[in-house]
Amino acid sequence: MDNETKENIEGALFGLFNINETEFTEETAILTSESNEEGIFTFENVPYGEYIIRELKPAEGYLPNEENYTVTISENKEIIEITIENDKIPELGTTATIDGKKKFTVNGDITIDDVVSYKHLTAGKEYTIKGVLMDKSTGKQFLVDGKEVCSEVTFTPETADGEVTVSFTFDGSVITKETEIVAFETLYREGTEIAVHADIEDENQTVTIHPQPEPEKPQTGDNSNLGFYIGLASVAVGCLIAFLIIKFKKKDEDDE
Repeated sequence: MDNETKENIEGALFGLFNINETEFTEETAILTSESNEEGIFTFENVPYGEYIIRELKPAEGYLPNEENYTVTISENKEIIEITIENDKIPELGTTATIDGKKKFTVNGDITIDDVVSYKHLTAGKEYTIKGVLMDKSTGKQFLVDGKEVCSEVTFTPETADGEVTVSFTFDGSVITKETEIVAFETLYREGTEIAVHADIEDENQTVTIHPQPEPEKPQTGDNSNLGFYIGLASVAVGCLIAFLIIKFKKKDEDDE
């Protein structure tokens, strides 16, 4: 059955194994059986003895159940019932922002907050989300001083669905051109990867960062009043020429 909803699961494959078996495959199983639409699977005409029942393949959309269920058959026509639960494969969605914005201009250190929404986790169990930043233009890891920008959060959900924030902080001075950065997230339980959200084209996972604009260069001259100064210079030249003409004319008169 479904661990979260307790609904029956159809299509999970199980095997019956010798009590000393250590390799659990269809080839090493004594018998195999698949759960029907009521979630029921059966092994019949089993000789007396001890056995292990183990899930070989989960139904579509579910995580595998790797627990061994030990049973002992000691009487004729004995019926032993066991209940096996499977967890749905978790669903992840993310929304990355910088100070709540999708576009940002560098002004020092940068912190990208990626809000990860999840579904179908098991309440009370510990999970870890590990994230890494990607450069959308190259499809490769975004590097700062040659190193990946990574972050991780370990949490224990109280409900199957919820949110957790993964934050990435780095030196903004490495941004020298417009850069689109995408946050990739991977979910782990007990050290095993169980879900990934890694879509380089997902706009929700993406932020756009602009470099700090270069300061304006100081002006060496102001052309706004060029016409005025040219006019003023022309008047000055005209006055000088007039003065010289008058001076030379007066000198000629004195000489006469």
